[in-house]
Amino acid sequence: MAMHSPRRLPRHLTPLVLSTAVLAASQAQAQLEEVVVTAQKREQSLQDAPIAITAFGQNELEQKGVRDLVDLGTFAPNVKVAPLPSNTAKATVAIRGSVTSNPAIYWEPTVGIYLDGAYVGKFSGNVFKLAEVERIEVLRGPQGTLFGRNTSGGAINVITQEPTGELGGKLRAGVGNFGYGELYGSLDLPAFDLGGAGSLAAKISLSTDERDGFYDNVEPAPGTTITHPFTGQPIPANPAGSSKEHNAAESTIGRLDLLWDVSDRLSIRYSYDDVDVDNTPAKPQFTDLDTSNLTFGFPMPADLAQFVTRENDNIDENSVDADTAEEFESSSHTVTAEYDLGDLGFLGDASLKYIFNDRDLDFYQSLDNDGTPFSIFHSQIFEDYTQKSHELQWTGSRDRVNYVLGLYYFEEQADVFNPLQPLNSFFGPLQQDNAYGLESEQIAAYAQADWVPPIMNERLTITAGLRWTDEEKSVYIDHPGDNPPFSGENKDDFTNVSPTVIFAYEFSDQLNAYAKYAQGWKSGGFNGEAGSIESFNRGYDAEEIDSWEIGFKSRWLNDTLQINGAAFFNDEKDIQLSVFVPSESGTAASVIENAGQAEKKGVELEVVYSPTADLMLTANYGYLDSEFKEFLTFDPALGQTVDVADQRFTQYTPEHTVNVGVEYTVLREHFGELIARVDYSYNDDYTPYVTPEQKAVSDIKGYGLLNARLTLTEIPVGDNQLQIALWGKNLTDNEYRLNTVPFGPFTTSFFGNPRTYGLEAQYTF
Repeated sequence: MAMHSPRRLPRHLTPLVLSTAVLAASQAQAQLEEVVVTAQKREQSLQDAPIAITAFGQNELEQKGVRDLVDLGTFAPNVKVAPLPSNTAKATVAIRGSVTSNPAIYWEPTVGIYLDGAYVGKFSGNVFKLAEVERIEVLRGPQGTLFGRNTSGGAINVITQEPTGELGGKLRAGVGNFGYGELYGSLDLPAFDLGGAGSLAAKISLSTDERDGFYDNVEPAPGTTITHPFTGQPIPANPAGSSKEHNAAESTIGRLDLLWDVSDRLSIRYSYDDVDVDNTPAKPQFTDLDTSNLTFGFPMPADLAQFVTRENDNIDENSVDADTAEEFESSSHTVTAEYDLGDLGFLGDASLKYIFNDRDLDFYQSLDNDGTPFSIFHSQIFEDYTQKSHELQWTGSRDRVNYVLGLYYFEEQADVFNPLQPLNSFFGPLQQDNAYGLESEQIAAYAQADWVPPIMNERLTITAGLRWTDEEKSVYIDHPGDNPPFSGENKDDFTNVSPTVIFAYEFSDQLNAYAKYAQGWKSGGFNGEAGSIESFNRGYDAEEIDSWEIGFKSRWLNDTLQINGAAFFNDEKDIQLSVFVPSESGTAASVIENAGQAEKKGVELEVVYSPTADLMLTANYGYLDSEFKEFLTFDPALGQTVDVADQRFTQYTPEHTVNVGVEYTVLREHFGELIARVDYSYNDDYTPYVTPEQKAVSDIKGYGLLNARLTLTEIPVGDNQLQIALWGKNLTDNEYRLNTVPFGPFTTSFFGNPRTYGLEAQYTF
């Protein structure tokens, strides 16, 4: 895997081929394209990159129907992306079992999401629409010595298309079931000559889509009542809330992209994104009632049992009385400046890149947490979040060395108002006006270098990297409605040094292999949703992962068969976990604990085979074995801390994940090409929670999804082209539970999308 200094190309000539589509000299002879990625801050063949990475290009994303983060699903091995409970604008992202399961804004995700190199800080809004995406790179394992933010589980790197400087664009319209409608347009403008100041290119895109709800919120059955737990008197059910549907969606997204080529050496890119989402929350389905674990002072009425549904039967309608809503607004400014420093002698051929990002978001949600027509537990949340980051990267190559040096600064501020309305029907209109927030500041420096020693026929590459991070975090909490009320503020400083070491060897032109050690880290903090000031002040420690990995990349059969694989072992310490604990006031408090130690190991295999130019077969498989080795908790009965590792379960760790795909060009004629694609993905059983009692009501059974797309493309319309596609997702209409929220005495469940299908037309000029 020799890595001599690459020939530097002008930026506009940079090859960014990412699709695994087939490059063919004729229909009888096929060859897989070279996949070029930039995950290591330089252009590099996917087959030469000594990391576990799955890359998707624009064509493949289109054929797979990937429009947002959740659509990535299980397309990469040992990667799980699912909407959070009751949520459509936030997602849980788990890679190799590393996950941050709670959407609370005061703690850090284990998987970093980057948009054009800028880190997207929090859960809120991470299910953004992926407009004008050039490629997506999914990196598995700790990332820190090459990325701005240190993440312990992995990274999802989203790169958008730059303005071309030539007049052109796209217009797309689509319709589908459940009243789905979409309009999308993008326009590339001709580059404007600025004389001695270079040229300016611009691109504008705008999209809007909407969809009716998947499920109805209906009036409760006439005469539906529930008995007051103390008086025994009947209480009539409340009428359905003003939101008549669950899982409805509406969004508008605009983007402005400017590229200023100042000179042959300097370019400056500015992009502005604006997102406005107005959805209704996911349907809460009442799937379990167990009064034996009720701990906050009174028995739950038996009348509720009439509303319990079976945990894996997805009902078409229910009755909730809260006025549910979900709104999200976000704006982001990103500036990227790149300067080619040229040959600097000892420092080699070098370049400098600066990335600035300023992101603001507002999130509002109103929930009926019990999923019944009675006011048992309602909640709202108002989030106001801002983040700013600065990153400076120096990259260079000289003789046998490629290197990256980076400086990173990140700051964020959040305020959250979280009023809870527990048990209204029983005690009147109680409300707890809870609030919390944070301020955080991080500085970091990182470096990584590849060296090809003059031995072993220059087939060996040694990589070493190091990252230093210092983060200061301040969190406040205010619970005036608790009994007794409490409030407070606390802060702490977290420092870490994380190394990376890789040995890669090129056995032949067809086979590369590598061995890697990396350390991942995630800062600690304070629990803004704590049920007491004592719990808040205890805080939680930083999380650390030691990861060992071996892997190989290979191409066979005249570059028609690609087989890549990896095996890994992760030793996780002080794992940050969130569990729901009933509080004395009738609400559910989210407690964050450091769970001790866990071991997660597994294997990953990815195959692409193109026997002919018309046929491409893809498959990937992930195996994951995960268990706690130590889980310390205080036992009040014994009055001491005990290890309950054998009674705890790791979250979002399906043992098997599988994805297979077939893409076939049915015909190639003068009027266009007809392409058929079918994808099937399977996700094994998993649990979202760690304790036995929560696992018992929250186990997610394995499920498979079948998606398909039929596309007639390259239809000539004068000098331009038209494309028409028929698509379908979850074609078997599989009913599958995705997540739950166990609130102690009752559990609500949330289900995946039913069968959806539609027709779209796209005009390219």
